[in-house]
Amino acid sequence: MGLFKKRESIIQNMAYMGIMAAINVIFVLLTYFIPFLLFLLIFLLPLCSAIISYYCKKIYFPIYFLVVTAICIVIDPSDTLFYVIPSLITGFIFGLFISVKLKPVFIVVIAAIIQFGITFLTLPLVKAMTGRDIIVDIATIFNLKDYVYLDYLKLSFIFFIALVQIIITYMVMQSELSKLGLEFNEAKNKEWVIDVLTLSSLALLTLFSFVYPPLSYIFLFLALIFSFDRLAFLDLSHFKIYLIELGVIVLGSIFFVAGLYSIIQKPLGLLLFGIIPLLLSIACIINKCLLSKRNKGTINS
Repeated sequence: MGLFKKRESIIQNMAYMGIMAAINVIFVLLTYFIPFLLFLLIFLLPLCSAIISYYCKKIYFPIYFLVVTAICIVIDPSDTLFYVIPSLITGFIFGLFISVKLKPVFIVVIAAIIQFGITFLTLPLVKAMTGRDIIVDIATIFNLKDYVYLDYLKLSFIFFIALVQIIITYMVMQSELSKLGLEFNEAKNKEWVIDVLTLSSLALLTLFSFVYPPLSYIFLFLALIFSFDRLAFLDLSHFKIYLIELGVIVLGSIFFVAGLYSIIQKPLGLLLFGIIPLLLSIACIINKCLLSKRNKGTINS
């Protein structure tokens, strides 16, 4: 409880940020000697930053950012640019979004997109300053250095890591805030916004599959996230109907993908799984319209 509580005085804020900064620096230092710990570091960084952003006064965050960045860049400039700085910024934004009680799916998606964008922009900077291509280094670890579609894998990997970072941060923060009697904004209204975002993501997926195919998979991720969030707020009083629909959608999607995968140009075949969020959104919209019509008829009678 002592770790997760608001800091008010300057001394409390500075002491708390000092502890979190030390944790970050220690992990960066350890990863310099034990590279495998880097996979733990990338999930810890945004969490520490989010905790600072939420529990400390935001006016002091620049001090925390500058101290952590300055020390870490001395230890390992490339990892600082690629992992530390994006995670610090994203964690701060995450904490800010919690404070304004933004809906969780929007917190996760917006923070992940920002993390993805900043990380992607640091790649050429890291290469110019250190000569390292971090993506190639990571691909080498998994024996994928010579993978033909590495450009596709690169963007998807960066976004997936950003997404996992934010989800882990969200889960920890949600758990701790609930202990304090605070809750995230789990508003069930305005489901149509999620439907619009799902369909918009699928439209952009289609567009970028022709314009810049590697980016199209990012929109597949987004469409799946939005559609799964939509499922989380279904009216469970009609659970059997939704379960049957979900089964039909999943089975139909499997047959759809299996039937068309071989004729789609590689590596775009997996984009066919966009049929799942499309059908889920259509089913949710139809169900909502029918339910609304039924309720209206009940009231009129």
